[in-house]
Amino acid sequence: MASLRIEDAILTYCGFLVAITMREAAHAITARALGDRSLETESRATINPVPHIDLLGTIILPGVFLLSGIPFLLGWAKPLNIDTRYFKKMRRDINIAELAGPLTNFGIAVICGAIALLLGYKVEMMWAGQDPVPRLLLAIAQSNIVIGLLNLLPFPNSSGWRLLLNNIRYQWAQSLIQHANIISIVMLVLLLTNVLSPLFMGAIGLYLFVLQRIA
Repeated sequence: MASLRIEDAILTYCGFLVAITMREAAHAITARALGDRSLETESRATINPVPHIDLLGTIILPGVFLLSGIPFLLGWAKPLNIDTRYFKKMRRDINIAELAGPLTNFGIAVICGAIALLLGYKVEMMWAGQDPVPRLLLAIAQSNIVIGLLNLLPFPNSSGWRLLLNNIRYQWAQSLIQHANIISIVMLVLLLTNVLSPLFMGAIGLYLFVLQRIA
């Protein structure tokens, strides 16, 4: 598959960086609001992307996807270890803190779409126009959709994983934890072989369809 043009690659990576940064910042800010006063959470409650960068998930893996020419990136930020000892209602507060990231991602995608409509941009301009503004809005929107969906999937260190462990029986959770390494390898293979791409492309397609209908 042909690689993206340089300008498209830059816009795509910028959108990806916004998505993972806002996701992790939302987790940390929400956890802090729920009572977590640990130094790690405090240091990650920022929209500065630097504290959130993970070598494999933020640089290497997205680079592989850029070189493959796929119009969206998959990856992750440095895992945030929330100190749940500070939470007053453990299960409820963990659910709230973990859902904050994906919901923020989806909210940003909605905001980008609203801005595009208010500025009079058509979907065609966002997808293949020459104006960098609608293309950047699309890059941010689709990256937030993809990262939001990715982190709802139940694989180790994702929000979906922690939500699953938090809401099933203790014995089942321990069994999953024991197989976490295998699950991680399987998920990485699925990502690298693009098995999950139809899920993400379908979500992006639905997003663009809704924008077309509203415009």
